Amino acid sequence: METFGYKTAYCLKSLVKNLLFAENERMSRIDTPDFSVHVVRSSRRKTMALSIKDAEVTVRIPARLPMKHAEDFVFSKRRWISQQLARQQPAPAHEYRNGESFLYLGNSYTLLVQNATEKNQVKLLDSQLLLSTKALDPSPEAKARQLMRWYKEQAESYLQERCQQLVTSTRLTPRSVTVKSYKARWGSCRISGDIQLNWKLIMAPATVIDYVIVHELCHLKQHNHSPAFWQLVKTLCPDFQTQRLWLKQHGSQLTL
Repeated sequence: METFGYKTAYCLKSLVKNLLFAENERMSRIDTPDFSVHVVRSSRRKTMALSIKDAEVTVRIPARLPMKHAEDFVFSKRRWISQQLARQQPAPAHEYRNGESFLYLGNSYTLLVQNATEKNQVKLLDSQLLLSTKALDPSPEAKARQLMRWYKEQAESYLQERCQQLVTSTRLTPRSVTVKSYKARWGSCRISGDIQLNWKLIMAPATVIDYVIVHELCHLKQHNHSPAFWQLVKTLCPDFQTQRLWLKQHGSQLTL
């Protein structure tokens, strides 16, 4: 009887665990009358956090947090989420056809695809973004890859140079500066003093780029977002709130 009882208890425990897992899977999305929120659990997370990108809302929560807590958190932020969604109109998907608009340093350029006689290249000419390719009928994917290579090259050059200029003027010196790809952030500063910048910033206005760089440089002295941190940012970039708002309103448009 003891053996049977142990096995029965074990089976019941496994059943409950599976039912809870199924419930968590079913509740991986929180629906409100105005929007849906994707729920991401993480064993490393200790607090809840909301993020909005390309008109998609995500809440990240600790792995064992009851879903009711996440629902209450989301509903308490409904007004703020709705305001952010109203501002973040997702950028239309590019088809890489002649006449489409692409951003570079905050300005809009019209794409013109033409045949190349010598080599593939991309360059700006007046208000046009010229993409020259040796392919007779390049696919949208091929044109996208060529444009991305060019954008990343320009970002590497511009962001590194501008960062060095701001290092000189602010006297805040990082250990290193790297230009890389990020999905949900514009930059970061590690406790080691290494700064990373998102290459997509090359599409933003120069003033916005300066704000992001200054923001990360300030983390060298204040590795937090305390009042002291924001005061330092304001001292070095007095109109930072304007640039920060531009990113919130137009950041989703910085895409290829």
